Amino acid sequence: MPITMAVITRDNSDLSDLLCRVRELSVTVLSPDRLTDEALQGFSCACVLGGTQTEPLILPARSRTALENFAQSGKRVFCEYMQSFALNYCKPAESTRFLRLKCVATDFAGLPQGTLLDDQRNRRAAPYYHARDARPLLVYKSGMTNHAAEDVTETERQDFTQYALWLETPQMMVCCFSLCNFLRARFAPQTCWRQVIQGVLNWLAGTALPLPDRQPCYRLQPRPTLRDCARAGMEWFEKADMLLQGGYAGVREGLATEIYPDGRQETAKPVRTDCAGEAAMAYFFHALATDDADGLEKSRLLEDFVYNVMQIHDGAYRGMLRWTDAAWGVCYQDDAARAMLVTLFRALYGQGREHLADCRSALEFLLNTTGPDGLRPARTDLLNMTPEDFRKLGTENADFPCAHYNAFYLGCLLLYGKLTGDERCLTVGECGMRSIWRAYPHTVREQSETEELCRLLLPTAWLYYATGKAEDKALLYTLVHDLEKMRHPSGGYLEWDSDYSAACSRQDGGECSLLSRNGDPVVDLLYSNNWVPLGLMQAYFVTGDEEFYRLFCRHADFLRRCQIRSGDPKLDGAWARGYDVDKMEVFGLPNDVGWGPWAIESGWTVAEITAGLYAGILKDELKEYYR
Repeated sequence: MPITMAVITRDNSDLSDLLCRVRELSVTVLSPDRLTDEALQGFSCACVLGGTQTEPLILPARSRTALENFAQSGKRVFCEYMQSFALNYCKPAESTRFLRLKCVATDFAGLPQGTLLDDQRNRRAAPYYHARDARPLLVYKSGMTNHAAEDVTETERQDFTQYALWLETPQMMVCCFSLCNFLRARFAPQTCWRQVIQGVLNWLAGTALPLPDRQPCYRLQPRPTLRDCARAGMEWFEKADMLLQGGYAGVREGLATEIYPDGRQETAKPVRTDCAGEAAMAYFFHALATDDADGLEKSRLLEDFVYNVMQIHDGAYRGMLRWTDAAWGVCYQDDAARAMLVTLFRALYGQGREHLADCRSALEFLLNTTGPDGLRPARTDLLNMTPEDFRKLGTENADFPCAHYNAFYLGCLLLYGKLTGDERCLTVGECGMRSIWRAYPHTVREQSETEELCRLLLPTAWLYYATGKAEDKALLYTLVHDLEKMRHPSGGYLEWDSDYSAACSRQDGGECSLLSRNGDPVVDLLYSNNWVPLGLMQAYFVTGDEEFYRLFCRHADFLRRCQIRSGDPKLDGAWARGYDVDKMEVFGLPNDVGWGPWAIESGWTVAEITAGLYAGILKDELKEYYR
């Protein structure tokens, strides 16, 4: 006899569509509002899907009575995201943003005990109570600093308030979170969630049934060539609606990390100066490679926005580049520096110097707030800053040898000095880089040791370009040698921190690294690997060593293979922050308050990577400018 299943739901979903495609099942979809004993008669099992709406499902009394009669007859029932079931009921729905799920069963769905899963920014209705013999399968856990698995404790098995998926009775399986749209909500890892769905299906049917294939909402499939990859990165800015008034009003920050149960992913609201400058740089390189006049115009509009709108033009703080449209009185020197890159590259490649004086003004503000050791603190805030505070910044050592905050700024000083002969820029830039390298490899780390090495690539290349000293060339080789120790077979550089001294590593609040343990297969394309393509190409240009280009090609191939393909224009052509490079999907610690694994930064990630790829594509044309 065929297995007959009643799917009780308010709307279609990924799971209901999938169940309808199981050949061995005869599925009938029923409304939760009009269940009767007669309507449920003849079904082998019932699957109640409440997760198609924001609030958990509460069955009308008559429908509930019919479903309970069905269960009491010995038929199996799966209850998803319901406010009340059997004799139990749940708390009001709450976000799972900073929670993960852990498999605590030893025999469910073939998942190893301790496996960790993400359900993104989901909703759960946690149970108030549990049946005496309830058996947990998945539980929620907060404060996790492990990448993919961790040990299971007996306390976790017993704490029913954190039950996520469990057997309430032998005939009833309960899921307290919205599971039904697991594909569009990008639950991760994908293979593990497919096992969960398979486990639920097999339990309902009472036998193993083959689960049909269903395409996820994104895939990592490389485009044919590196040019195709770079072009797709640039097309993302248009398709995802990142540009504001075509660049005239800047660029959106990107996409926030939170993915809601219906698949929505919000656009990050701030308008950042660094993102505008980085997008201008990407459009500039794109125009060089394609002769795209429209791309060149967008680059100029974005560069104009940096200096004409976001720069202070008079007064004591003349030259300062504001951080964002909200953080109006804040300046991060690393962000300001990356906003200037397009201006410096334009001058270097003979494409105009119209904003070079504005760039020097921005550097002047930073120089005046740089200590004798060539370093600045992490940021400066104009609020409550006195003339004495301002003076101290320029007369007292910052003692902050951190590549995250200082390296790009120092690199810009060096390149500007090289282009113009500005002795002050050259002197301070070299002094600051020497301070960082004296501390190396024990620099002040933010996210990871990997990040520090990746951020040092371009500035160290420009240090050698500016000084021509053999010792500085040797530093570049030391840096690349150390970075290679962190390379994964995929070609990406793993998050690593030899002594776990990075401020954000192994944290579960605030800004958090993706790093849990050295050796975990996690790659960061927001803080680390995104700087590599441009950095390696600058190393190639200033040394002429083909080995740097070979390393670029290998890393570019990795980036080509982890670029997102999707029918969703907000995703297609982009790169997310966190990748599990064993599974080759977006997956990593979700603890960061704003920039978790699914964060997609327009400037830091997409623009920096795309510009770097174009630098490699233009290798033969650009190398002539460094002679």
